[in-house]
Amino acid sequence: MTTPAKPATKPAEQAKAAEQKAPAGPTLQFGLFQKEGDAWWAWQTLQRRQPDLVAALTPAVVMLDARTQGGGVALRASAPSGTDGLALCRRVIGAGFGCLVTEAAPPPATRVAEAAPQPARTAEPSTASAAKPATPPAQAQAQAQAQAQAQTQTPAGAAAPAAAAVASAAAAAPSVTVPVTVAEAKPASGQQGGQSGGQTPVVTPLQQVAAAPTLPLAVPAPPRSATIGNPPPEGTVTYNDEDARTMADIEQKSRSKGRLRAVMPDSQIDVMPATLKRENWNLCALTFDDGPHRVHTRQVLEVLNREGVRATYFPVGKVAQNQGDLIRDFIAGGHEIGNHSLTHSDLRAANPDTQRFEIAETNRILRGFGANPVLFRPPYGRYTTDLLTIARDEQMQSVLWSIDTRDWQVRDADKIVQNIKAGAGTGNVLLMHSTYPSTVAALPRVIAELRAKGCEFVTLSEWLERARTVAAPKIVNAGMPAPAAATPPAAARN
Repeated sequence: MTTPAKPATKPAEQAKAAEQKAPAGPTLQFGLFQKEGDAWWAWQTLQRRQPDLVAALTPAVVMLDARTQGGGVALRASAPSGTDGLALCRRVIGAGFGCLVTEAAPPPATRVAEAAPQPARTAEPSTASAAKPATPPAQAQAQAQAQAQAQTQTPAGAAAPAAAAVASAAAAAPSVTVPVTVAEAKPASGQQGGQSGGQTPVVTPLQQVAAAPTLPLAVPAPPRSATIGNPPPEGTVTYNDEDARTMADIEQKSRSKGRLRAVMPDSQIDVMPATLKRENWNLCALTFDDGPHRVHTRQVLEVLNREGVRATYFPVGKVAQNQGDLIRDFIAGGHEIGNHSLTHSDLRAANPDTQRFEIAETNRILRGFGANPVLFRPPYGRYTTDLLTIARDEQMQSVLWSIDTRDWQVRDADKIVQNIKAGAGTGNVLLMHSTYPSTVAALPRVIAELRAKGCEFVTLSEWLERARTVAAPKIVNAGMPAPAAATPPAAARN
């Protein structure tokens, strides 16, 4: 195992510098999380993908409920004085991350004493405290059991012994909750399931947070009531006639219901094709389901990178867990990783524990490779209101598509391209699959056809956020006086 490089600046110096900055600008909130480590993981992802946006921000993690450590935490960051918080949030959201401006003042950074290397921190959020010496491998497991309630943390550059690292990684496996890009309006009764004191700050400097484990994470057992199946070999799914009818109905809804509600089945807002045409809407989101196939998914990635097109990929969790390098390569290419369940089973008839485990365990696997999934695409496009509710509870936005290329059905590159020519204009979310050689062969021509139509390619998260902006009512500046009502002529009053 390669020892991560030690940060150039020591944790105590970082904390002191953060205190001295004390920016008095707006405070931004980037999401809610179950555990502190997950919040810092999200911050690291945001730093890695959008370094220019967050370079001047000072991050902090705060507990949502001071009375219990299980109440979750919020990831916040304070901006320098004079920063336009709303404008900065819009840019963060446009990059595919959640963001809102909050009135809560950011807590000051907690000073942390320098310490020797130590075992990786437990999953419990904790205040910064003096670290303990590293534990020899032979004593790691016994000490972990004896100090189950101890609150410890590891500097990012510290190298724990291998045996202790494996045990700690299992205990501190990443939480399955992730930040949602933007919360939707409260669902109407009967249409969708509903979403499931003072704040005391708990701050850990980023340099004190353990990096993503490079050793394999222990796989938690599913709940007893969960019935978990097996994924298709190589992630290649066979679709039957019933599946074809379901998928065709989804595409039809994009024409009758409107584009946004077709793609987001639990959305309460919508945007019609006529509105998109008036707005000169030209955004296209290529999305790929299933796999990863060891050969064809890699070829899809190579085509996308060669063409300079960012896309969104929805892998099957149990298949992806053995292909971490491929998932990392998608992330490195600027592509978005979504959640397509653990086994690609029809989840409508599954019990709630199974539904939740299918989503949560896939998130855990993908996060282990550095992904930050915020979108959930139900297998076969099939869902119930209960499944959508569980996805929201897991901080996931459920998504479908507006155009089906039918690559899963025709298995012919020429026919796939013809489907694009006939039905796919600009402003659509296109469904493709990463497991067929015919899709790989058709993809360069599909991209060329869509570019000829005027498409600007974006990730699905960006497509959704900008579609919400188009669909939202225009806001009038509250500082401007309302125009006076016209006074009717005297003749009209008589």
